[in-house]
Amino acid sequence: MTDPIPRSPSPAPATAYSYIRLSSKRQATVDEKKKYRDGFRRQIELCDEYLALNPHLTLDTTLKLHDIGVSGFRGANSAPEGDGKLAQFQRLVQEGRIAKGSYLLVESLDRMTRAQVNVALGMLLNLVNSGIVVVSLTDKMDYRDAPDDPNSYSKFMYSMMSLMRAHEESSVKSKRLKATWEEKRRKAHDRKLTARAPAWLDLIDNKFVPNKKRVAVVNEIMGYLADSWGRDRIARKLNADPDPDKRCWGHGRSWHGGTVQKLTDNRALIGEFQPHKLVFEERRGVLVAKRVPVGDPIPDYYPRVVDEDLWAKARGVANKRKLGRAHNGGGQTGTVISNMFGSVATCAVCLKPMNYRDRGPRSTPVLRCSAERAGACTNAYRIPYEDTENAVLSWLVKLDLSGGAPGEAARLAEELRTALARRDELQARGETIVAEFGLGNRFAKAPLARIEQQLAEAEGTIVDLEGRIAVLRAAGGRDEREMAVATLLDLRKKGAPPEEVAAVRLRIRQIVRDTFAYMYCHDDGHVDVGTIDGGRHRFRDGYWWHEPSRAWLPWSGSMMGIGSRATKEELARRAAWLAEAEAKRPPLHWDRDRKAWVRE
Repeated sequence: MTDPIPRSPSPAPATAYSYIRLSSKRQATVDEKKKYRDGFRRQIELCDEYLALNPHLTLDTTLKLHDIGVSGFRGANSAPEGDGKLAQFQRLVQEGRIAKGSYLLVESLDRMTRAQVNVALGMLLNLVNSGIVVVSLTDKMDYRDAPDDPNSYSKFMYSMMSLMRAHEESSVKSKRLKATWEEKRRKAHDRKLTARAPAWLDLIDNKFVPNKKRVAVVNEIMGYLADSWGRDRIARKLNADPDPDKRCWGHGRSWHGGTVQKLTDNRALIGEFQPHKLVFEERRGVLVAKRVPVGDPIPDYYPRVVDEDLWAKARGVANKRKLGRAHNGGGQTGTVISNMFGSVATCAVCLKPMNYRDRGPRSTPVLRCSAERAGACTNAYRIPYEDTENAVLSWLVKLDLSGGAPGEAARLAEELRTALARRDELQARGETIVAEFGLGNRFAKAPLARIEQQLAEAEGTIVDLEGRIAVLRAAGGRDEREMAVATLLDLRKKGAPPEEVAAVRLRIRQIVRDTFAYMYCHDDGHVDVGTIDGGRHRFRDGYWWHEPSRAWLPWSGSMMGIGSRATKEELARRAAWLAEAEAKRPPLHWDRDRKAWVRE
């Protein structure tokens, strides 16, 4: 009787885990015309086929190992400290929560990683040495800890070649893409880099053409910002408007503060294009892309849709707010703008803000030191608000910034050149360190961190100086100031609705903030105002000091018989210091050469 033919023992039951990775989310979309986008379905089918041929395997459905839109070349899916699903699987293996003898099914080894071969092969060997069977479904290769398998050596040699090829493919693709974009940036003056354009432009025959309706909305938004409207408030205004042309552009359902800020900060509005490139820095073992500017901005790349004056005014508000030096008008403003000097008026004794106080019709509104109310300041003088506002507005329409502005602008421009040179020098130092040591070198991290901090400070200084120069350039003309004040007086005479008056007062408040460098309220009642051209001006109790005539002039309305809400005590006090000031004035005498009465 012959012995039966020996049969191979059936494989022991084991658990299988399916790992799927797609470098782009669009590859998970089924598209018959573009098969490469069907990667998700293809990997699922390969897994199902393998399981059907190996009934001893049970697919685990509790652990979803899907890295969709994740790069294997940058290590985003597998870095030990990262959030990738493959990294999660490796941690579970190390913790002993994945049983030895379990299977990891992948379409091919390059789905696990496209890192350089020493890293990639180390990852594969760590899994195999931990008792995991790694199966490459496309080429039907399995990698396991099987020292008696005569094909084991050749399999791992094949894996090394496969991993080297995957890394090389991704590396070459990355270099070619980088070279392509560098060439595009070099030719940007002659040909547009991409068909993508800002939302208010269309690309027609390789030329950007403004969309008239959207350009009108852009200018409306910039006008609101110039009037000190906060971005959230602008968004609410646009969302409430029934005009369909004012609906949010792009994929968003509605405007919000972030989308408004992205638009108002975009220098494409004035025609500039800033090329960028991607650099990669290591974070928790993952190479993370960071978009950084490359080269100088390209002027006139886009058609300009916002004029210089509006851009300067809006950027002046935005730059001050970015540096924490401007009032945030994002909330509800209401129908009354009581205080024209909010965020500007400051106590000259303690440098704390002056608060607007109005106790009703039997009293007069005043500016009062906020610290004095709490007993922390000695400045107890109550600045009569209405008279001070009237005097400031009377003076404001006559203010000429053209005399001091050129010198001040030149000084600021020189400071700006110094700050730009400082920024460029820091940038060059950082790039030298990166080129010599790389981002991940431990000796480079400390100096790079210091340079990053110094760069942030330099860029903040640049933003401040650019904003001050822009505001100074925009504030030189008197036309807008005269028109705004005249409109306010006209609305008062007509008894216009509060909403209309508030809108004009809001604009004048922003003019005040743009024009004033400081406003110090002294404990003797004097108010000193510094203007952005370097000038200094003085006010008190509804009068402003006119240096050419060396006299205190009342606000223009008082000359037309318009009274104030001052009490008898306040009027008496005012008359006393006016008489004292008049007594100190030099006497008038006739100057024969100038043929005029002068005080000297």
